[in-house]
Amino acid sequence: MNPEADVVDAATTDQNVTVNWNADSTVPLLLSFPHSGTRYPDDFGYAPGLAFNVIDYPSDRYVDELFAHGDVLGLSSIRANFPRAYIDVNRHQHDIDQTMLEEPERWYGRLQPTALLNGTTLFWSKAKETAIYDRKLSHAEAKRRLATCHVVYHQALTTMVEALRRRFGSSVVIDCHSMMQFDTKAQGGRARPEVDIGTRHGESCDPALAQKLLECFERRGYDVGLNRRFAGGEITLRYGWPEINQHLIQIELRRDLYMDEETRLKNDRFEAVKQDCADILTEFKQFIEIQQGGHKTTQDREHQEMENSNG
Repeated sequence: MNPEADVVDAATTDQNVTVNWNADSTVPLLLSFPHSGTRYPDDFGYAPGLAFNVIDYPSDRYVDELFAHGDVLGLSSIRANFPRAYIDVNRHQHDIDQTMLEEPERWYGRLQPTALLNGTTLFWSKAKETAIYDRKLSHAEAKRRLATCHVVYHQALTTMVEALRRRFGSSVVIDCHSMMQFDTKAQGGRARPEVDIGTRHGESCDPALAQKLLECFERRGYDVGLNRRFAGGEITLRYGWPEINQHLIQIELRRDLYMDEETRLKNDRFEAVKQDCADILTEFKQFIEIQQGGHKTTQDREHQEMENSNG
């Protein structure tokens, strides 16, 4: 079985998830953009008259553009093309608010909701404290979203991570997000750090990786938190296993740095932040190359070991 061939196949078969796979990458680093989708499905069916800045509020708009230099560096990436409110791939598939479903007692899976109060479960019920739907979701449409978006995203990401681990002996995923400038009123309304790096309080990656990213942002003048506001969601939990050299780091960029939070338009600092992200990715890639002992893959190292033993 060739896992890299499987990744390429996945990239050409699905419209809901975009996979950019670089088989020639020199490092086991890839970027994940689970919330930057801008293609609104025809079957979304949110309440008529809902303002765009409300329905788009949960999405991490432009974050994939801020880290676009990853393509120049030859890094692989994965991007959800649908908006976060439609279905949130950073939630567990059982994280469902039963009040959103028709006949919830007949749902085929488990119903284990988490954030009912603010409506940020698998299918978001609220955005900016405003109800997204004036109806219930049918079982068929809820299951279709799970099958065509959530399952597809995680199957593709799993394949990519496994391909990197087979080739390099390790994998490092940067899961890229954005956040509002202030906590909600219910949370106290405090200002958030400009950048927050989440590692599940040190459980999802080698601490040296998180420390390196923190230093990269701080040297460029950013106020950076480490697990100060968001420690990581489902993706961090599912893929962050340093015990098997599988590392996951979540990055949250504060939106006011590069966009108007209300109009959803880029601001005059967008290009500067984008350049900083490009420089940080370049530096972080070099750091991983050094950790990896150069550009050697698992196969390269095994071949070198054989030559040394024969010599």
